Amino acid sequence: MYTHQAGLTAAKNLELERALRDADGRTVGRDLALREQIHPLTQERGLTLPLTAPALDLANLTVLQHKVSGCIQFAFPVQGAQPVPQLTPQAPGYAFGFIRPRQLGIGAAAAGLLDWTVKAALHLAQGGVTQAVVREIERRSKPEGFINLSRGYRQPATAAELAQARGQKVLLFIHGIFSSTAGAFDDLGAADDGAATLRPLLERYRNLVFGYDHWTISKTPQQNAVDLLNAIPADAGWDIDIVCHSRGGLVVRSLLAVVADGAAPATAELQQIAALRRGRIAQIGRAFFIAAANQGSPLADPDQIRDFLNAAALLASRSDCFGLDLVIGLAQYVVSSGFGLPAIEALDGSSQLIADLNARGTLLDAAATYYARADFDYAQSALLETGVFLDKYLIKVDNDLVVPYDGVSLPEFDVDAAHRLNFGTPAAKQGRVWHTEFFCQPETRQFLRDGLV
Repeated sequence: MYTHQAGLTAAKNLELERALRDADGRTVGRDLALREQIHPLTQERGLTLPLTAPALDLANLTVLQHKVSGCIQFAFPVQGAQPVPQLTPQAPGYAFGFIRPRQLGIGAAAAGLLDWTVKAALHLAQGGVTQAVVREIERRSKPEGFINLSRGYRQPATAAELAQARGQKVLLFIHGIFSSTAGAFDDLGAADDGAATLRPLLERYRNLVFGYDHWTISKTPQQNAVDLLNAIPADAGWDIDIVCHSRGGLVVRSLLAVVADGAAPATAELQQIAALRRGRIAQIGRAFFIAAANQGSPLADPDQIRDFLNAAALLASRSDCFGLDLVIGLAQYVVSSGFGLPAIEALDGSSQLIADLNARGTLLDAAATYYARADFDYAQSALLETGVFLDKYLIKVDNDLVVPYDGVSLPEFDVDAAHRLNFGTPAAKQGRVWHTEFFCQPETRQFLRDGLV
């Protein structure tokens, strides 16, 4: 839940420091003051790194922090801006001779440029940050597996607890990118709080309420669905209802995709998933897609991955829903890999996974499907206090900062108006609810109670 504050919370500072420790061997500068720079050719106002340390020549990613809000952003190498001639002789390989304002997400007027400092300047060798490194970052963030929500948002479910659910009605929570069961859903309240939204859900499902913690930047959504099914006892016969958020929508779509006998989808895991479901999931009930990326996100396009990372860094700085250390880890990986990113490619609206899912059926039906979405206007929002300006056309369609407004819907069917919760519309945008702020809203909690209890 977003709260107005100066600086990062203690928990966010721990995430930041953990990320910087992970990057220690790749750090060529820490806590550097930026200097204002007028580009001699374009007359843009921008910033430059100090030229006091020769090692800064090697920097190809800077982690920037706003001095007041604490918000984290990234600046990548010059990205096509003209070099600054007077700097070139001094530092021919200097990647940050000029940092353009839009690389900081700052408005065209470039007000408040010097409110930013370089928390860390990193040199990321080609191929030096591997999938194995990213997987280790995720492993330290959380183990994979089911969480027993009757015992809190972080307690792993035991084999005996999963076995006790055999043949029963079960409620599953599936989080999104950079997140966890705790980060995504703990706004639903404590299990022992009679006034919390979680309490009546636990009563309705007789404590058979599980979250599924999984890795989202080192695995694809279809790999997550395979792992989820393998974590369910083979003869479980669960009758499941599902609540998912963000990228969790693609995990659920993969989990419930229909693959006809003899079909060979390009996404090979979909066939494996269909086989693994047998015996484990006996029946599909209701599914709530909350800010779900069912049709992906334009920000996952390879040409927009820098914008995606800065939007994610903003949200991770201000919300427990996103892990700041995971966002920084992903930024290092994409620079080191030349901006190739298998785990994020599935989120691109033109990905093979989404094409396969759209071409196939689903085990869901309209009567049991629910959507919540937001049409967000940054200019009306409390995020302005972070010192970051996100272009209102960052995504060129109506959106919640990450997911398009119309992209939450499944292509197989429409749903009744009573099954849609809208925060704003294209005709009347709002600034209260954005991608990470759904479950702290009383309307969302009532939406879940009405549909599930």
